[in-house]
Amino acid sequence: MVLNTVNWGIGGKGGAMRHLGPAFLNHPLRDTSARPVIRPRRPVATVTAAFALLVGAVSLLLAGCGTGGGAQTLDGAPAHEVTPPPPSLRAAEAVSGPTAQVVIGSYRGYWAAQVLAMSTGRADGSDLSTYATGAALGDSYADVVRLDAAGLLMSGAPQIHPVVTAVGPLKGVPGERQATLRDCLDVSGWHQVTAHGGRISDPAHRLTRYPLVVTVRTVGGAWMISQVTRETGRTC
Repeated sequence: MVLNTVNWGIGGKGGAMRHLGPAFLNHPLRDTSARPVIRPRRPVATVTAAFALLVGAVSLLLAGCGTGGGAQTLDGAPAHEVTPPPPSLRAAEAVSGPTAQVVIGSYRGYWAAQVLAMSTGRADGSDLSTYATGAALGDSYADVVRLDAAGLLMSGAPQIHPVVTAVGPLKGVPGERQATLRDCLDVSGWHQVTAHGGRISDPAHRLTRYPLVVTVRTVGGAWMISQVTRETGRTC
């Protein structure tokens, strides 16, 4: 098995749903218009346990890569939208309104948490589990582990241009909702650097601008990023 050296994290989908404690009821991105659904409580893996499993998995993957090649860049992650969306995104059929704004707020929080985690090499205290769940959360943890194992951090910040294109019920999960968001991610200002000395260590050939398709869903009424698909075969 080989690490995906162009896209983020591990090739594959994973991650675990975090345990939702009482504080989650006052989540800043909670959708107050949604009707709460009470479900039987089931044992779930904690974020700490999921992170420990990811550490072991990524360590095995890194060991399997041998000595050939170097660590490659992680593609993207800004905290705030800083420029207007490019024409290709403005032309998309965008969804507006309060729900779309909450979805975009969750997406911005997700990127802010990633920037913090990858600039410090620590997922703890980054709020990743506040804004992400499922595969998106697992991939983010894996990226932090991979960078740390390679002695690297991320410096600077990329740019995001989020547009919500669809909002509707989450199929098969009564009371929960799902949204689709498109983005043109620009990582030209976000660099891989050595943890000691801060020397830029970007690979020779890296993608700097490409589209993302993001799935956002509610968990107990709060909007969280659940999956990020990178369309690395084209630019935007």
